[in-house]
Amino acid sequence: MGNIRKLLNLFSQKERKQLVIMTFLILIMAMLEVVGVGAIGPFMTVAADPSVIQSNDLLSRVYTALGIEDVRYFIAAMGIVFFVIIFSTNAFTTVVMFFLHRWTNMRSYTLGRRLMSQYLYQPYSYFLDHNTSELSKNILAEVQQVLSQAIRPGMELLARGMVAAAILVFLFVSAPLVALVVVVVLGGTYFLVFGLVRSKLTRIGKLIRLYNKERFKYSGEAFGAIKDVKILGKELMFEEQFAWSSKRFARQQANRQIITTLPRYIIEAIALGLVILLVVALTVSGGKMSEIIPLVSIYAYAGFRLMPALRILFKNAGTIRTSGPIIQALYDDIHNNADEVEDSRIAAERLRESAERLPFNKEISLTDINFSYPSSPAPVLRDINISIKKNSTIAFIGSTGCGKTTLVDIILGLLKAQGNIAVDGVAVSEKNIRNWQLNFGYVPQQIFLADDTVTRNIAFGVKSEDIDFEAVKQAAKIAHLDNFIVNDMPDRYDTLVGERGVRLSGGQRQRIGIARALYHDPSVLVLDEATSALDNTTEAAVMDAINELMGEKTIIMIAHRLTTVENADVIYMLNKGSITASGSFEKLMKNSDEFRNMAKVK
Repeated sequence: MGNIRKLLNLFSQKERKQLVIMTFLILIMAMLEVVGVGAIGPFMTVAADPSVIQSNDLLSRVYTALGIEDVRYFIAAMGIVFFVIIFSTNAFTTVVMFFLHRWTNMRSYTLGRRLMSQYLYQPYSYFLDHNTSELSKNILAEVQQVLSQAIRPGMELLARGMVAAAILVFLFVSAPLVALVVVVVLGGTYFLVFGLVRSKLTRIGKLIRLYNKERFKYSGEAFGAIKDVKILGKELMFEEQFAWSSKRFARQQANRQIITTLPRYIIEAIALGLVILLVVALTVSGGKMSEIIPLVSIYAYAGFRLMPALRILFKNAGTIRTSGPIIQALYDDIHNNADEVEDSRIAAERLRESAERLPFNKEISLTDINFSYPSSPAPVLRDINISIKKNSTIAFIGSTGCGKTTLVDIILGLLKAQGNIAVDGVAVSEKNIRNWQLNFGYVPQQIFLADDTVTRNIAFGVKSEDIDFEAVKQAAKIAHLDNFIVNDMPDRYDTLVGERGVRLSGGQRQRIGIARALYHDPSVLVLDEATSALDNTTEAAVMDAINELMGEKTIIMIAHRLTTVENADVIYMLNKGSITASGSFEKLMKNSDEFRNMAKVK
């Protein structure tokens, strides 16, 4: 029941209301099933002994009212009525099952979107502790597994359970003792078997999730680093790793299928034995065939409708049991920081409607900035106090781990630190952080390029119908990319760049990254070691494009090579999270031994 409650909590209020309506329709379907089971008794009674028409008051009145002279025509009419009842029941069941399957399968859309939204609106720090390939797996694979192993079986369990319950109630009313034997024997067998395997099913569910996670991990690593795999000749290693987890995943899937299906054959044999026992008992007790045939017919037809329901009940109960770990994972992820995520989503929607930047005309002030990552108590930044003037160029330098990137992430509003950030005297807070971020263009060291056209990679995240091609072209010109696109690319701006830009050189990818950062004409351009992976010649060409922007935009750089920061207005040296020196290139060369040593090394 715990899994069922968590599963229901994955649905929205609207979806739960729809589920209530579906439950009501299923209840009607169950009642119609009972009518069908009940109708066969009178029909078989009359067919076995037509004289019952005269002895039964109700049948006699119906017979007289219809004015039928031949009892054979009356039996035929009863047969037609019975057929219409069964046909109508099946037709209604078909309609209900159509809506049931439609509702069930639409949950893959709503759950996937809800999970995607939940991840996207998490704070940036969330992604520092979570593997993005696992998040993708949850959205693309585990949502489907919840659908196939929990939601669909759960809905079938609801439908078949109500049908089974309705038929059993009818059987209790018709023949309490026989129905009691059926419930005790068949129900007891099911509960006994399920009790024996429930812990096994839970363990299988955990293993299925574990091995599925490993399958995605190994395949993602292999294809994500395919160049390294090829150069190092590690194809076999990744193949074997994937095969190991994939084989065990398949085995556990098979184990689940076997455990949830095997009792079917035991129950069917027991059910057949009960019918034979019923016939023998009635015959031995001296019952007339005219009494035995209708009763056996009722139980045979009830069994025909009941057995699939019981079989599905057991199988789906077992399947839901194995899906517990997946349901728990999605439940935790969807409800993780739910209120904060919803606030962030609403803010993003409001921002899309207004799209107003936080005004920046004078300076950015960082006062008493301190920061530690939740996973590490040691402070990463200590007492940072700096001021960044409008249209100035500043640079952060220092050894790896000194806090440069963390400080820039705080300026970008990706990380929340102790202290204050103010823009023209206005404090940056949760209320205006999105508006502040509209001022930025960001160029990382490794540029992500989608397997799409140059245009769509520059206007990244913009709908096709909303792309401003003139802005794309202008950004490409500023990044010194337009001539290459027009003269050397086969389809110019419509040229496909390949997955992660594999058809482009490092310098070309970096220029596309710069053009992307400039597409929205930001007031602040952030370069996070944007040229560190380039050779000296390519770096010089890229820096030419950046240098032309100095004085026109506020530029914040993180750099390893001091040649890229020679023209910066202010250079801040960081060491163990603190600013140890600052000034222009010439000033630091004159006054800082540490800076001069870095210059010699570089």
